[in-house]
Amino acid sequence: MTSERVKKSAIWLILAFALFLRLYYVLNETYEPVEWDQKNYTTMTVQMIEDGVYGYLDTKPNTYVTPGFPMFLYVVFKIFGYSDIMHTHMIVRVIQAFISLGAITFIYLIGKRLFNRPTGWIAALFAAFYGTYVWMTSLILTETLFLTCFMGLMYMQVRIIQENKKWDHLIGGLLLGISVLIRPNCIVVAPVPYVFLWFQERRLCLKEISWGVGMFIVAMLPWWIRNYMTFHEVILLSKEGSGNPFLGGTDPYHMGTIDWSKVNYDDQFGEGLRRIKQGLKEDPWLWIRWFTVGKFKDMFIHHIYLGPYPNFMGNIYGVFLKCFHLFLVYAGIFFSMIGMFINKSVRFLAVNFLIMLGVALLFISEARYTIPMMPYLMITTAAVIVWAGQWAARRFAGRRV
Repeated sequence: MTSERVKKSAIWLILAFALFLRLYYVLNETYEPVEWDQKNYTTMTVQMIEDGVYGYLDTKPNTYVTPGFPMFLYVVFKIFGYSDIMHTHMIVRVIQAFISLGAITFIYLIGKRLFNRPTGWIAALFAAFYGTYVWMTSLILTETLFLTCFMGLMYMQVRIIQENKKWDHLIGGLLLGISVLIRPNCIVVAPVPYVFLWFQERRLCLKEISWGVGMFIVAMLPWWIRNYMTFHEVILLSKEGSGNPFLGGTDPYHMGTIDWSKVNYDDQFGEGLRRIKQGLKEDPWLWIRWFTVGKFKDMFIHHIYLGPYPNFMGNIYGVFLKCFHLFLVYAGIFFSMIGMFINKSVRFLAVNFLIMLGVALLFISEARYTIPMMPYLMITTAAVIVWAGQWAARRFAGRRV
């Protein structure tokens, strides 16, 4: 086997390892009936099939959630049935174990394109055994499907910056639309590749932008048409979905300052804005800390989205998973903040990370929101490890000479 074939086969070994970890957990874990959002998505999907009503937490049509993940469940439920819902949920989990390999593949390709093949290998290996990414395949939630689509979008953004070909813009626009239909907050990263192109070429690239926007519209159009025909108004993303998590994020350090009995549930977003304005007047330092360092620590440091997975894998491995997460956070943030002023590839990753972080800090501090941000830290950390290894190898070779 040639050296090149060995290099190409390495990613397949990583993917096989990742699939083993996910299937081993998914097929051997003991599950209780789903609750909260998992139950809500299940109920919604059954309602779509039986009554033809697209409504989340309601028997009437609404736009509380975008249709990406519900339509995925709809297809699975229609094909495999749902009379035994526990069995159908297991099918969803197994499918998601395979879907998750797409995210790992894109992380590898991003690392390879931005830096080199070893960086891609290491970043993919990080994603393969990162505890959150293994556990979330067992959840009947948006995370696994979204991460794969979102990493595909990131890969196309890299191609847009590096090659600027028509198909890159078209596929990138389509993937942006699909990602937004799963998790709308990712729309904020849409301008990033075109800002980088402007700095490269010193022009606005309006033709290229129109290609991407056109495909984005193609992906979103069925949702927009449904909303207009159902509600007789233009609803681009969601009308009800952001108010509650935004208001929930206005309780500094979880001190219980929100009196939910007095909240106008039809204007939760407005109530959140009023609380922020009042808080900045009464105790500005508390509120500034909470919406920056406070929420960051709460999401990335104090809470880790691992669920029962560490207990399933054993105490020692569970401790390792938590330490590994903290290593990625501290190392990734440190190297990103320094490297973004030195290296263009790190700058691309850091800018996307900071944009996604900025949006997450507006809402309730939930460790689940860190999922799409961790690949940026993984790739940056992997790149630094490779650079350090190359530097050490040169030093060692110099001494031998």
